[in-house]
Amino acid sequence: MEVVPSVMDALRSAMRAHVGEPLSVPQFRALSFVARHAGCTVGDVATFLGVTMPTASALVDRLARAGLLQHDEDPVDRRRLRLRLTATGRVLLAGIADGAQRDLAGRLVDCSPAELRALRDGLAVLRRLSEHHGTTPATAADPRPDEPRSRVRRA
Repeated sequence: MEVVPSVMDALRSAMRAHVGEPLSVPQFRALSFVARHAGCTVGDVATFLGVTMPTASALVDRLARAGLLQHDEDPVDRRRLRLRLTATGRVLLAGIADGAQRDLAGRLVDCSPAELRALRDGLAVLRRLSEHHGTTPATAADPRPDEPRSRVRRA
């Protein structure tokens, strides 16, 4: 538990360094969430970000106007919108992830092969154990596990 906060800080810092001008960090987080949970709703995004529905709705609208998100009516409930990334949104997120991955790889360059194997094996165990932890879009894959869920995060 002592290591996770510093690792998450490093990951967030690397990702933020590559978000740049086109996106705010909350917009990036919303796009990343939708990428992992295609078909989620504005309410799911609001819950994930810890913001109100009007705030999430405005954020989603801006992303849609920018051509990064698409929202379609839910076939079962026309009042709900189902969200998914556009091709442009996928390309933007991939570029951010690639830059962050290069930065993180640079931090690992001084590790020995044995250290890299141990790290890979440990991360594989953590992934396996955490992938089945949350079952709903609002609880799955939160990139900020070092913060309690009850804390409101502002966009």
